[in-house]
Amino acid sequence: MPGLPFSQFLKRYGITMLFSSDPGVLPGAIIEKRKQGYFSAGTLAQVFNDPPSAWDTLLQPANLVYGTVERNLSLNGRASLNEMGIAISGGLTRAKGVNFFISGVQCRVFAHQSKITLIPRLQELRRGNKDLWKIINNKTIADYTYYASEMTVSFDVETGIDLRAEINQQIHIEPTTNLQWQSESKFIISKNDTIPFGFSGWMV
Repeated sequence: MPGLPFSQFLKRYGITMLFSSDPGVLPGAIIEKRKQGYFSAGTLAQVFNDPPSAWDTLLQPANLVYGTVERNLSLNGRASLNEMGIAISGGLTRAKGVNFFISGVQCRVFAHQSKITLIPRLQELRRGNKDLWKIINNKTIADYTYYASEMTVSFDVETGIDLRAEINQQIHIEPTTNLQWQSESKFIISKNDTIPFGFSGWMV
């Protein structure tokens, strides 16, 4: 059975992709749209004077029904890559493209907050703190962030090219993430649950 194309996967589950990988994007992030894509402009924890524990989050399996999700990117001579929680700082000039086969997705959610409790507090800012209101008005509040926790990454290269030797020291992942090479051009990622690829939320 063919994998679900990544664009269809995002649309089916209402997930918006982030422009770049950022471990600071968590539920409560204030997301703004720029020309390049979606970025974090700050967090609600910076807006409200709650104790830090009020913004605790929980990581859990995403309640999504799918098999394998496939994402294919042309590299077009690019030497570096920053996608899906993986940063490769060089060595990719001989790779024509990269294919992500995502077999596990997790999401991070609020432990204590919710849209129902946050909206009235944000409306109070509209009446009582116009400077802060301008910062968050028309921005999106992330309440779910999504992580490609298990995936295979395969590069399109010419026969005989040992891409592993060229990029192995250029790959940057979080300390808790596992990477295991399967061939000279393919590796498997697991426990990739720190840097999200996307989010869902609601607009202020």
